[in-house]
Amino acid sequence: MASTQIIAQLVGVVGIGLLLSSTFMRRRALLLGLDAAGSLVMGIHWALLGATAGVAISVVVAAMDLAGTDARNPRGRAVIWASIPVTAILLVVLWSGPMDLLAGLGLLGIAMSRLSPGQIRLRALAIAASVPWIAYGIVLMSIPQVVFSAAYMVAMGVSIARIRRGNWRARASAENRAILPADGP
Repeated sequence: MASTQIIAQLVGVVGIGLLLSSTFMRRRALLLGLDAAGSLVMGIHWALLGATAGVAISVVVAAMDLAGTDARNPRGRAVIWASIPVTAILLVVLWSGPMDLLAGLGLLGIAMSRLSPGQIRLRALAIAASVPWIAYGIVLMSIPQVVFSAAYMVAMGVSIARIRRGNWRARASAENRAILPADGP
């Protein structure tokens, strides 16, 4: 393994740490803030692997995460909706092969997750969005991406199960408490 590949994998591990720690956050803003930081670090990881579409999508995901911290903010929702055509344009401009479609599908799932008002739906759609990211990581030989996506799916699934059983309540700011019952506690 070349030194650039080793560095890329190590940077990816740092990104994974941030992304996985986000799954344990009970507050939407903390979950998405840590996810944004992890996405930016993963952008560096993709740059080291030469995956230009991965870099661009990481930046778009970070922007969506930050815009989605308040599920009811119309400006934030507009940013998330705008990210979908922006991603399509980026995929065309930065096209490096069919694997970029996997990243695009992953981003579409992330957008739908960030548009969800409730914690359970947000987490369930994040699980679904992980599937194309696993495939993207396999194609580009990104060990951290594959490991992270699998672990992220499990951690989000556990948090959903805990929320549904009542053993763990997602925390929300006072103004967001009213929207939590939309898909569960």
